[in-house]
Amino acid sequence: MTFGPAVGNVGMYVAREMLTSVPEDQRQSYLRMVEQISELKYQLGVEVARQLPRLLAEHDAEQVSHYLEQVREVAGIGWKSGVEVAKQLPDLYEAPDEELAASYVEIISDATEGTADDAETSGLAKELDDLDRTLREMEPMVKRAQELRSLLAARDRRDEKRRKHAVELAAALPPILARLRPKHRAAYLALVREVARADPEASLEAADTLLELFNGERVSPDGATEWVRRGLEVLDQNKEVGRGYFRLGSKYSLQVLDELEEGLALRAVARVLKLYATALSGREVAIRSTEEMGALDVYSVDNIVLPPDMRFFDEDDDNFTAYKVATAHGAGRIEFGTYDFSLDDIADTVGDLTARYGEAE
Repeated sequence: MTFGPAVGNVGMYVAREMLTSVPEDQRQSYLRMVEQISELKYQLGVEVARQLPRLLAEHDAEQVSHYLEQVREVAGIGWKSGVEVAKQLPDLYEAPDEELAASYVEIISDATEGTADDAETSGLAKELDDLDRTLREMEPMVKRAQELRSLLAARDRRDEKRRKHAVELAAALPPILARLRPKHRAAYLALVREVARADPEASLEAADTLLELFNGERVSPDGATEWVRRGLEVLDQNKEVGRGYFRLGSKYSLQVLDELEEGLALRAVARVLKLYATALSGREVAIRSTEEMGALDVYSVDNIVLPPDMRFFDEDDDNFTAYKVATAHGAGRIEFGTYDFSLDDIADTVGDLTARYGEAE
């Protein structure tokens, strides 16, 4: 039965009617005494809880304290004897002979302790009690040891998975290195090693992607380093999302790559190329990117289609020259009627070929 926060666990030993029989100003002291004696043995707490209301009502605090000491004395030898002494002592305190209670305690103590052989048994029992107490104190340490075993086992499973992917990387890397341009080898190896140190499975993805980025000249070594750095941040937060980043399987990865890609953007020189094409072809010509064509005809007398960026050369001036060459080539086709041709212009020839070879299926 529970009596509120101040009572603690003694509600196990104290019935409500016992507590209400104790004057209110003595209840906290009563509960404290019951709790202290119950630490020796549950049954002692129960019996003392029954006897204390009477003792508190009929005797002073010194006598009550003496009662608890006598109970502890006997209980230290044998708790069952202690329970019986706790039960009988209040009646003996009422006897005219004040020494009667003390003699009673001595007799029960001697009887409980017994002869030398029994003393040895008591010693063994005490040793066992001490060991039990030590084991109870060790319970938190045992629990922690079990938690540590579980954590280490989980890490061992992760390490096994890591070693498995390291073996896969060992098999996959040499063929990739054979395809890598030698000038990128140092930067490539450093970045793959950095990812492999964090997560071998992600490094398998990064090895393929970095090969494509370096060989395709899509980013510089500094750009690739930044791309990997941001990917490692994602990997640190979520392994699966990070692995998707390194295989270019996430929107964020593509955004970062687009931000870091180097070269000359078509939009930066489109107006100049438009004027250049118009001057060469003698007619109004639009400059279009392959990304924006959609359903429009790639080959047309109205537009010249060029890549969205030019990264063939290291310098922008050289990439701009490449754009001009491609623009001049397109303007020449428009000027000399490459796209003006129609089969209707050679209807007789088409008729002869149809008569000879039949209609096209």
